[in-house]
Amino acid sequence: MTHSKTNLLSVGDRYAFDISMRWADADSQRHLNNAIYFRYFEEARMQMLYCDGKVFSEESGAVVVSTACDFLKPVIYPAQLRIHHHIVRLGRSSMEAEVELHVVADLQAGPYAKGRWVMVSTDNKTGKSVPWSEARLEFMARAISPYRM
Repeated sequence: MTHSKTNLLSVGDRYAFDISMRWADADSQRHLNNAIYFRYFEEARMQMLYCDGKVFSEESGAVVVSTACDFLKPVIYPAQLRIHHHIVRLGRSSMEAEVELHVVADLQAGPYAKGRWVMVSTDNKTGKSVPWSEARLEFMARAISPYRM
């Protein structure tokens, strides 16, 4: 899906979100537990999708249908994390993003993990996919725009 308006979410848009690693998310060696990477990806994605804590619509939603993570380097507690989402595909009712998890104090070292997710726009009553509305794409673009890199 290609959009001529710059106020709509589109391929190439990026979003960054900072979060502190929690003690409870570490194993006995202070490494970030591998399942928790997905939680941090999710939290950043939800902050992107629910601009300023506002719910876009009670009628429509979005569900993640695929997600993956490659663990490149261990994250050690304590750490301030930065999660980058990069929209790489935007279809009629789906979108795909690449994700990177960085340690803020070590940004020059590159990502500590790389991932991806695919999400589908859905009707909350039927559970079936529905096209992204222009209003929804504008809503998500507002959340991302302060963080465009």
